[in-house]
Amino acid sequence: MIENSAHSAQEPPVLVDSKEAARLLGCCERTLWKMREEGKIRCVKLGAAVRYARKEIDRFIDSQSTPLITSPAGI
Repeated sequence: MIENSAHSAQEPPVLVDSKEAARLLGCCERTLWKMREEGKIRCVKLGAAVRYARKEIDRFIDSQSTPLITSPAGI
C-alpha cells in the first residue's frame, strides 16, 4: 500500500498546462505557443491536451541563461 506523505504532496507536478508553463517562463501563452511551434521548447500531447514537463521548462531556462561577466577590480 502506498501512502501519501506530506513531502510528496508538496512536490511540484511533473507536467504543467500552458497557463502554468507560461507563468513559470514569465511570458504569455501565445509566446509559449510560438516557442513550441519554432521548436524552442518541447511539449507532451495527451489526447487534445498539451502539457509541458517541468524538466523541459528548466532546460529551456538554462539554455537562455548567459554567464555573468564581471570586470576586473578597479575598473
